[in-house]
Amino acid sequence: MKALALVALAACGAGSTYRTTRLAPAGHTEWLFGAQVSGAGTSGAAEGGGDGGAVPLPEIAISARRGLDDRFEAQLNTTLLPTAIAQTGSLELAGKARIAEHGRWSLAVGAGVGYRITQAGGAIIEDVYVSAPLIGGIELGRHQLVISIDGGYHRLYSSGAQPVDLPYIGESIGFRWQLGRSWALLPEIGGAWTPAANFMTEDSRLFHLGVAALWTR
Repeated sequence: MKALALVALAACGAGSTYRTTRLAPAGHTEWLFGAQVSGAGTSGAAEGGGDGGAVPLPEIAISARRGLDDRFEAQLNTTLLPTAIAQTGSLELAGKARIAEHGRWSLAVGAGVGYRITQAGGAIIEDVYVSAPLIGGIELGRHQLVISIDGGYHRLYSSGAQPVDLPYIGESIGFRWQLGRSWALLPEIGGAWTPAANFMTEDSRLFHLGVAALWTR
């Protein structure tokens, strides 16, 4: 299990990504289609004096976000990883509430719970996780700059091994580029730290880089 820890961490990614304080209009659905690279790397120097390494894994993200009213939004988020190195699929139920706004500034909180299954190196790893981001938005005309911090917890299961607990804390920055009334692009980059060990070091770094197209219907 420990030999696969870095790949398993890479597949964890971050829940409820592509964040914004804007909500889908009440009674409407915002669809999200994203292409991204998520992964994990060692923190600092590896055992034996090396610089360590990183495991990047490409993913496809598809989400549906439904506006409930002018303050709340429900989300269904999925990812898919169809590569020769690893195959991963995930499903997350999440929600978001816009809790404050003043001038160009706004603040939202979110929460999500999800399940991910990963096949890597002949092993099948299951991941149950929760996430709770705090999201800040700055309106720039019709566009928005988004800065968020996120805390969460993963619990990994694999046959023949004890469960592995992965608490993490991280941050991300994104920019919602509003192309029209119904269309927007959202590039985003984020990172997180977890005290969970991998086969090189005693803790790990998670990272996420991607861009999503958003369409409101």
